[in-house]
Amino acid sequence: MSTVVLREAARRAFLAGEWSEVRAAEVIPSAVVASWGRCRRAGLDPDSVAATFRGVGPDPAKEVFDAFVASGARCSLVLLDADAVVRSRADGDPDLARLLDGLRLVPGYGFDEAAMGTSAATLALAGRTAVALSGPEHFAAALTCLAEAAAPTVDPTSQQVGGAVVVVCHRSAESTLALPLARMLAAQVSEHLAGEPDRNMRLVLSRLRERGDGPDWVVATDGQTMLTNAAARQLDGPDLRALGDLLLAGMALDERGHRHVDLPSAGCVDVELEPLLRSGEPVGCLLAAGPAAPTRGNGGIAEATRRQGSHVAPVTRRDYAQDLRRDHGPEHAKARIRANRELLTPYLRARHEVAASIRQGRHHLLIGEPGVGKRSLALEQFRRAHPDGHVTDIDCGSWSADAHRATAPLLARRDGRAHLVLLRAMNLLSPVAARQLDEALRPLIVLPEPPLVVGCVDTPAVDATRPYGLLMRHFHEITRIPPLRYRLDEVGELAWSILRRISPRRSLRLSLQVVRVLEGYAWPGNISELEDVLRYVVARKPLGEVQPPDLPTLCFQSHARRMSMLETAQCDAIIQALYEANGNRYKAAAMLGIARSSLYRKIDAFGISYIA
Repeated sequence: MSTVVLREAARRAFLAGEWSEVRAAEVIPSAVVASWGRCRRAGLDPDSVAATFRGVGPDPAKEVFDAFVASGARCSLVLLDADAVVRSRADGDPDLARLLDGLRLVPGYGFDEAAMGTSAATLALAGRTAVALSGPEHFAAALTCLAEAAAPTVDPTSQQVGGAVVVVCHRSAESTLALPLARMLAAQVSEHLAGEPDRNMRLVLSRLRERGDGPDWVVATDGQTMLTNAAARQLDGPDLRALGDLLLAGMALDERGHRHVDLPSAGCVDVELEPLLRSGEPVGCLLAAGPAAPTRGNGGIAEATRRQGSHVAPVTRRDYAQDLRRDHGPEHAKARIRANRELLTPYLRARHEVAASIRQGRHHLLIGEPGVGKRSLALEQFRRAHPDGHVTDIDCGSWSADAHRATAPLLARRDGRAHLVLLRAMNLLSPVAARQLDEALRPLIVLPEPPLVVGCVDTPAVDATRPYGLLMRHFHEITRIPPLRYRLDEVGELAWSILRRISPRRSLRLSLQVVRVLEGYAWPGNISELEDVLRYVVARKPLGEVQPPDLPTLCFQSHARRMSMLETAQCDAIIQALYEANGNRYKAAAMLGIARSSLYRKIDAFGISYIA
């Protein structure tokens, strides 16, 4: 009897309870049988096991795996961390990749013994040694079609097991070279992870050396260690701490460019943020700062001097509109645009940001509660900029392999017309669907005329640990669309536009009393609920002026206090601070310069939900 048939018979006899662990160990390795026993005692069903999602993390083995797969290997390489969660995967065979996707052996899913039974990775992590596992030696029936070889990765400093590298192929393509290959790749991954901080720090040091000889204050960091040049070390402690906080915030939010900042002692300074990239991924950030140039007034006289008295100020008749007509350059124009933007409501600012991104061809991610009009805003601005453009609307909640094959030719269409790819409900993506969608979007950047991608996430804040976090690198801008309860000034105009859309041929109008009732309602369902209310009215009143009795009773059940422009600005500032502080209210209060008790009181008053 062949070895494969004997092992299959031993597995079936063990699962049926006919063989004990001692009897099965005569045919199957003892470590494998011990794992079988633990699975059976835990009540794991070999016919219905399923991996569970744990969260998407960093991809530390990408460089090592991609270099090997590029050589033409017809297998898949997988890296699991110490908790048996898949962190990286590279495929050399598309058919095998589809098979592993179906088994949920994808980044973010846990493949531990409690979830998927016996596997080479769990044995390698438990025994701290390289293990090969083939076909019937797996406990779960879904894995018996695979042949695996796994080797643990070890930190050379602490000698702790940090994970395992697994070489996976189909059982029909099993090879004796898989085990030494797993050992070699595990050693390369361990060496790569051990040298990762050093490579990042060397890049930061080299860039600091290039910028550190001038008079500017230069501060650089790799996220853990902060370095400064000689000029920056002469700053007062509060000034240096303020620059350090700005540097860390710029690295976390991937910010870049110039800005003006007020320091506690040094006053107004010009700051330039520059992200440091390695292989296209941010590994650090550099900040260069210096005193801001003094503002000059009329006649070239310093502004502070000109204001001292008439003995230095011009004595002729003054032209108060002269500064408005003078061309102060592009920086002054940008400053005026930013100042004007601060006077807008949060929704108008979001609308301007989306319109600017569409005109500039920059990918945009829109976040906000369900029903706030993210998709409608993107379509409206795109149609306004490109009336004859194409729109490909993708529902991420129903994304599948068939949708991937059907959508691929639409994404790459080329006919000279503008093209918008609208991704709806990205928060409903599964890890497999997120991976497939990422593969579909990646080739678009090399097209001569790439399409514009706008994503919609039905959450009030971005959570990069969710599956859609894999797609965050495709977007240049992120804008939060405020809910309808913070836009009560616009309820009347929104209701009138919706009414014209759902009943274009009816002579219906809203009375002033109805508008006041609509502005007093809280609208927990946002614009979708407003549209449902108006459809209810249209179905019962075909003509004439809509009066308060024509509205459903829900519009009179709760009344939201109307927020002033100042309260709206405060609410928007608190939400932005919580987002930048990753939900930490202590840090958000420090960023806003208010006491924590004041922040808690305003969060309760404005009804701000948890942001992380």
